[in-house]
Amino acid sequence: MVYFTIPQSFAREETGDELISPYIEFKYLKNNEDQRILSARIFTADALGEIPLPGLHVKFYTNMEEPELMGEAITDDKGIAGYIIPQSAELPVDEENNWWFYAEFEGNDKVEMAMEELTVMDVNLTMALSENEKDGKSVKLEAYTTVDGENIPVTDEVIYLFVPRMFSLLPVGEGYFEYGTALIEFPGDVPGDEEGNLTVIARFHDHWQFANVEKRAETSWGVPSTHEVAETHRELWTQIAPWWMIITLTILLTGVWGHYIFAIVSLFRISRAGKKIKTAEAN
Repeated sequence: MVYFTIPQSFAREETGDELISPYIEFKYLKNNEDQRILSARIFTADALGEIPLPGLHVKFYTNMEEPELMGEAITDDKGIAGYIIPQSAELPVDEENNWWFYAEFEGNDKVEMAMEELTVMDVNLTMALSENEKDGKSVKLEAYTTVDGENIPVTDEVIYLFVPRMFSLLPVGEGYFEYGTALIEFPGDVPGDEEGNLTVIARFHDHWQFANVEKRAETSWGVPSTHEVAETHRELWTQIAPWWMIITLTILLTGVWGHYIFAIVSLFRISRAGKKIKTAEAN
């Protein structure tokens, strides 16, 4: 697979307005339902980071020899335009049995043109979970490619196991394919929900040839987690603050209010002393 991300800038007529020079990130994913998904993320960047560009019209092509338009999409508020390739679509392959895809934004009066291409070899992936006393919890993966109607086992390639977390995927293992099969031991200390349920994801992740291909399965292999906190348990995130914080805050507030009271009392003393001096001078 050819995968890279570069800015695309082109010559334009002098209009007096500076056009935005975008970046484009083009990816392929074959998901758990064997849907083939193309996604193009278009963004620009400044000193603070990346800025997504929504509302841009992106076209998706295949067939390098004679590019054919497959479909179109508009970038969302995250700058992503996605296209699901129909299962019935017949995708031409090159001499190395790769598909060729191309994403293009033609540009407008505010944003310059952007385009990117990638090549992907199709791979078929299956996953089976098993558990026994001898081998423990394990994930068996099988993968093969098809060339001229012949299934060819995947060999000498790495695949990774993940578990979804709140904001990302947590790596929990990796396996190595030999003659189409990889066996990965699942760790016994991965937190699940309150009943220990979790999702196991086997994935070729940004693979140089297969891009992103994954299989998912639900299982109860996780360690049951609880979010209940004992009433006597005091931490920064509990409803009852720890004692050291309460004591520190009490000392600080006592010092502050002590200074206020001292200042007020001093003002009254100064006022009374001033009155006594005036009375003495009058007599």
